Amino acid sequence: MVLLFIAALCTIIYVFIVLVSLIGFLEIAFKFNSKHRASLESNIKDSDLVGVTILRPLKGIDPEMETCLESSFLQNYPKDRLEIIFCVQDPHDPAIDVVQRLIARFPRVDAKLMLDQEGAMDNYGPNPKINNLAKGYKAAKFDTLWVIDSNVWARPDTLRRSVYTMVHNLHDGSKVCGTRTVGLVNHVPLALAMKGSSAGSRLDEMFLSTSHAKFYVALNTVAIAPCVNGKSNIYRRSDLDASVELASGIDNEADSRTFSGKPFNESPDHSPSITYFARYIGEDNMIATALWDHVGARSGMSLDAVIQPLGGTSPLQNNTIADYVSRRVRWLRARKYMVLAATLVEPTTECLVCGIIGTFGLSVLLWGSRFNLLFFTCHVLTWFLIDYTQYHILSECIRSGLYSVPDFLDSKGKSLSEFIPIWITREVLAFPIWAIAMAGSEIDWRGQPFRINADLTAERL
Repeated sequence: MVLLFIAALCTIIYVFIVLVSLIGFLEIAFKFNSKHRASLESNIKDSDLVGVTILRPLKGIDPEMETCLESSFLQNYPKDRLEIIFCVQDPHDPAIDVVQRLIARFPRVDAKLMLDQEGAMDNYGPNPKINNLAKGYKAAKFDTLWVIDSNVWARPDTLRRSVYTMVHNLHDGSKVCGTRTVGLVNHVPLALAMKGSSAGSRLDEMFLSTSHAKFYVALNTVAIAPCVNGKSNIYRRSDLDASVELASGIDNEADSRTFSGKPFNESPDHSPSITYFARYIGEDNMIATALWDHVGARSGMSLDAVIQPLGGTSPLQNNTIADYVSRRVRWLRARKYMVLAATLVEPTTECLVCGIIGTFGLSVLLWGSRFNLLFFTCHVLTWFLIDYTQYHILSECIRSGLYSVPDFLDSKGKSLSEFIPIWITREVLAFPIWAIAMAGSEIDWRGQPFRINADLTAERL
């Protein structure tokens, strides 16, 4: 009886995970294409395109960074309704030269560089991205903000569809149901391991293009809770301001705390509301949660993906398997405190663990055995074919319909022989990475050790 109960539970888990993964895959397969983008584009009127400020936080030089930053200048959007603010903390940062070249090349675009004063960097908490963004957030002349990382490239038509999606309350071109309105538009985050990239970059690319994309799109589609990656997000400053004002538990305790010997900025009541999230490592999830909880805003997607170039031939851009494992461990540990239940069941969303659970359950219930190897083999092959198909759909989604693409995108994706060993390696590593992450609480972030507290704030060790 106990065995039958466990088998039934395993079967239910298996069916649920497979259904969720199919929601994500089918959404990508049938909507993330030129036909649906063109259909959405045909409905856009000039009056839909509200003013937007693009905020790009910068620190150091990333692969193909100039091309990534240039994509903001090349957005097909009315120039009188577009502002770009580049945020840099260190006045000696090498990224400054890149930004100044771009501003000089595009004089018709309202673009500016904002720097902290030397020796007086904004410091609202342990999150350096928020510390860097705060000045741009406060100075933005438009209410609608597109916060996009410096190492991310976006298609020229991304902003048009994204704004239309928010204005008309859509998700992937369809009107959303329920009482929640779309208050945050996000894009599927992808990566591209460039020619000569090391194994770590190829594993990052594989993870983002297969498992992550599938479940990311699925969770944004069913929208039972916020699920947002911070690579590229669009939201209204007024909504975030209202969310922070309404958020429970806000106090002035931060006035007396210190971070690395330097006090947090004083007078938090006069600081931009985004600084409230400087206390968290995962500011993207916390911003989405605040919008969800306090202004009834859900996320929507605009049939778009953004892409981060990875690796290259330079030794400075080396990215090993150990680096990949370290990054995955770091973010799993952060997510453990933000969304504990989802993190605990995450192994079941991976091919091998899901397959083992499902094969055991169905074998006991249907075939009178403990493990039907034929079913498990069919499961793995089907999962692999779905991932391989999805990888190429998303690859085409980035490139299709463009008159020209950046040099780093000038390829058709991985062949089957290239795809197989990377896919297998990632799948085999998935459970050990999760186990390592669950066994500890320390996070190494930009070379500094942190601990996540029970209230989700981060503390440098």
